[in-house]
Formats: sequence, structure tokens, C-alpha cells
Amino acid sequence: MIKDAPSVEQFNALSFDEKAWHVWHHATFMIVRQNKQYRVNLYHMNGYYIQLWYHVKRNRIDKIAATYSTRVMDPYLKMIEIKELFPDN
Repeated sequence: MIKDAPSVEQFNALSFDEKAWHVWHHATFMIVRQNKQYRVNLYHMNGYYIQLWYHVKRNRIDKIAATYSTRVMDPYLKMIEIKELFPDN
């Protein structure tokens, strides 16, 4: 746990710049996914998850939001292929 990192409620109440600062300085990058408009980075910090929404065409970050819910990982887990770990015998 990071001593000075905010709780998820405190994090979501921060300004955009403060959220970005905490992501860059305290959060651990986990995985990235992409849809038609966004590249969405998933981070972990102090027991919660942060998604950073980067608009590819506009070249800007549009949203940074945190949650305790592990359901935020669902779209990322669908991307992980584990077949290679279980070779056919």
C-alpha cells in the first residue's frame, strides 16, 4: 500500500490533473485495451482499479476514474488467451 495515496472516493473527487499525477506516480499499470475511439489503460493502486481513457484521434485523455469493483477487469480478461498454456496431449 502506498502511504499517501488517496482512497477510491478521494481519488474520484480529485481534479483531472491530480488524478493524472497519482496515476503516474503511484499506480501500477496492468493492461491496455482498445475500441474504436479509445485506448483504455487499467491501473491498480491501493486495492482499487483505475481506468484511464485516452482518445486516440484527439490525442488526449478524456477520463480517469477509479473503482473497487473487480468487474472493471471483465473486458480485459476477455483479451487474455490461455490456450497456449494447455498444449494438446
